[in-house]
Amino acid sequence: MKYYLGIDGGGTKTTACVADETGKTLYTATGKTINFYGAELSVCRNNLKEILCEIEDNTGINRFEGAFIGCSALDGKANTETLSALCDGIINADKLGMDSDLFIALKASSGNCVAICGTGSMAIGEKANGELVVKGGWGHILGDEGSAYAIALTALKMCCILSDKGEPSPLLDGANNYFGTKNLRNIIDIIYSPDTSKDFIAGFATVVGTLADKGNETAKGIIINQASAFTETVCTLINELDTSPRLSLYGGVFQKNELFKTVLCDELKNIYPDITIEALSGNACEGAVKTAMEL
Repeated sequence: MKYYLGIDGGGTKTTACVADETGKTLYTATGKTINFYGAELSVCRNNLKEILCEIEDNTGINRFEGAFIGCSALDGKANTETLSALCDGIINADKLGMDSDLFIALKASSGNCVAICGTGSMAIGEKANGELVVKGGWGHILGDEGSAYAIALTALKMCCILSDKGEPSPLLDGANNYFGTKNLRNIIDIIYSPDTSKDFIAGFATVVGTLADKGNETAKGIIINQASAFTETVCTLINELDTSPRLSLYGGVFQKNELFKTVLCDELKNIYPDITIEALSGNACEGAVKTAMEL
């Protein structure tokens, strides 16, 4: 029996699926991030190793005919050095490949383009000739509009302004509760600590989304602005495609924040009346397994 490994390495968590030669999923494991731009490479290697150990402990499988990783640290195919740095001594596969997490989402999609908003954000599409087009994915320092990190950071900056003005706000209260501070100035040590992960900061976006759902105007404004900013990213992608857009949405922001999703969809439908928008029909891991079987 031949076995295949597909891995979806997002900015916050990693999901791995083992399938047999028919494509049937035999086991799924979930672990911590393998995004080596969001965490130290040594940490990512250890997180990956823990996932492979779980798979072996529960299935007895430790060798694969093919393995493919979709990693949120990438926006294209990984070179040999990058692949080796992350996987050597951990994944035992006859054939091994790695690309962006958005690439495997596209492989799992029934459409021709995918927009992802998780810890980071990015969009990918495929032209009629098979050429891939990538937009966004600049990372949490340079961009990632619409991502959980961008939502959280924008909200935190607003909290700093509110704190300086001495204005009470549910958003400010939410920040203090999430980060465990009584005075927002205490958050400085937390935000700038090397021990504070990107995904922990991004987690504050959930608090912002909840406040927006409850009608808080400040939180709603942040969500709407970030959704509109990401709409622009998706538009730059669609404008380069030579076929009618069939867009799949993927990632935690779409799953957890209905306002964000509604704003994005409404704006896109207004610009492209013939667009088809749906949630990703499967999961990105299925796209990774499919690619592993094609190596």
